Amino acid sequence: MAQSRYNLTYIVLCVIAILAMFSTQLINPLLAIYAKQIGAVGLWIGLSVSAYWVARVLLEIPSGFISTKFGYYLPMAVGLLLTAVGNILCAYVVDPFQLFLARVLMGIGAPLFFAVSMTLIINMFSIERRGSAMGLFQGIEFLGSTLASTFSGLIITGLGFVGAFFLSTAMAVVGLFLLMLPHLRKDIKTQPTSTSIKLSTLPKVLTNKWLLIVCAVTLMNFMLYQGVLFTTFPLYLNEILKMSLTDIGFVQGARSAGYVLSMLFMGIISDRIGRKPIILFGALGTAIMSVVLNYAVGFTAIAVAMFLIGITTGAVWIICPVIAAELVDYDQRGAAVGTYRTFFDAGSVFGPILMIWVVGVYGNSMSFFLSAILLLVVFVPCFWLKETRKALA
Repeated sequence: MAQSRYNLTYIVLCVIAILAMFSTQLINPLLAIYAKQIGAVGLWIGLSVSAYWVARVLLEIPSGFISTKFGYYLPMAVGLLLTAVGNILCAYVVDPFQLFLARVLMGIGAPLFFAVSMTLIINMFSIERRGSAMGLFQGIEFLGSTLASTFSGLIITGLGFVGAFFLSTAMAVVGLFLLMLPHLRKDIKTQPTSTSIKLSTLPKVLTNKWLLIVCAVTLMNFMLYQGVLFTTFPLYLNEILKMSLTDIGFVQGARSAGYVLSMLFMGIISDRIGRKPIILFGALGTAIMSVVLNYAVGFTAIAVAMFLIGITTGAVWIICPVIAAELVDYDQRGAAVGTYRTFFDAGSVFGPILMIWVVGVYGNSMSFFLSAILLLVVFVPCFWLKETRKALA
């Protein structure tokens, strides 16, 4: 039954989400640099970053059906376990191909935890609280991303990349231990899911034009997010601007801080004014900030620009899964959330590969302009989204 307040299960799930996000994000801001250290060049740098997302793009939609068949608890537990194993393997890789395979393993685990937990949260709450509950959940979840990004440079400088992978493994193991607590396990297993897997719902979901608009915004958002902010930009800061790993971590932390701030408040705002204005703000704002970031000079200016782009991208991230779930029938929610996540995974797969090529041929500036153009292309159809305050009543 949908609830209207936060209970202990929800609170502990938020803690686990922080740990899981810290585990997956600690190395990400500097992963391109790590890949280069073990011999990656050109396309292999992009592949090293996108490898995590390659498996995810194949499993996001099936994860919705998996949770329908096996419930929420088992997939989430397996997801955390694979995240831990993938991290520890990354510590021992000796070439880009091994790194690719280890990151793929982590990518298999990610949707089993993140996509399934999102569907669980959506189904736990009534429509009046769903936006704020998802916003708070993802905002707290991305507190882990903020901490990981902000202190990634310091941690890696102190422990080295291998030590940082060990720390990431420990975070995933602690999260798995909390998930196994008897009260939490029992409560999660009693949460309602659809009674059976209905593959017939998938064509309905994939042909929902309003859902596809939301997914297109997500796709372009993550082309920028993973392709530029997590791949080409850190290399530019380190190799061209000669920023230390610590300063790059702080810059990424500024982005994460804006991200979390946005996710904490945009869900609440969307419950009051509707989802559509938030997705419009996020898409247009990110396009503008992409261009602004290209012209930012100096640590402070870059950090401020990254903070603001964190706010705009956060608005897209928090509102898109909520809209995706509300555009379909109850028994299609798992597939709808999986579809949404497949598109952001696709952006995370192709973004690093495309942007590393664009930078190699046309220079860093073109990656920012291309990202802005792609976001503006999908911004226009958002005006036709059929989402109003009345629909939220």
